[in-house]
Amino acid sequence: MKRQSEPQGGHHASGIFYCHGWGSNFDPCKKKIRQLAKALPVDGITVDYTLHPQQVFERYAARLKLQPEAVVIGTSLGGFYAAWLGAEFDRPFIAINPSIVPGRTLRNYVGMGVSYTGEPFELTEECVVAYEALSFRLDGQGTIVLDLADEVLSAQDTLSFVRGRLPVVTFEGGSHRFEHMTELIETRPDLFLVEVAREI
Repeated sequence: MKRQSEPQGGHHASGIFYCHGWGSNFDPCKKKIRQLAKALPVDGITVDYTLHPQQVFERYAARLKLQPEAVVIGTSLGGFYAAWLGAEFDRPFIAINPSIVPGRTLRNYVGMGVSYTGEPFELTEECVVAYEALSFRLDGQGTIVLDLADEVLSAQDTLSFVRGRLPVVTFEGGSHRFEHMTELIETRPDLFLVEVAREI
């Protein structure tokens, strides 16, 4: 259930709430976070994506509630959650190279594995099936940002999926890691200086 917000008199975003990708973590020392911090202060948490997606959402939501004037930014699977959080809590969001069908893309990781940060994980079939019941949220006030040469998630599939429903910013080349954060901040400062509705 969406919270009520004042129709007028909102504040410009005073920070960024960041949702990391699959197999990653929230680390303020990472290049992307340091680049984002040049636009606004960045907060985030590390979540365990092998948990049921509702549990992951609740952990993100609990932290986001401590940042009432933050814009939500997520990359990859974090982009899926950025759109979900943005729609649910009426927050502006930016989903970068987002996973739009995690129930399909996560299937490649079912079983035992090691994350990009060196941590062992076990992704269950039940977790992936839970994602299959969820749709990428298109009912929020957000923007999709894509590196067109994303080698993991098809930028063209994402463009087809969101066309006419959410605004899109694209960059030639790049990769799934997203290589154009500085360019995004410099060319689209409006995405970061958005108005966040004041909750009542």
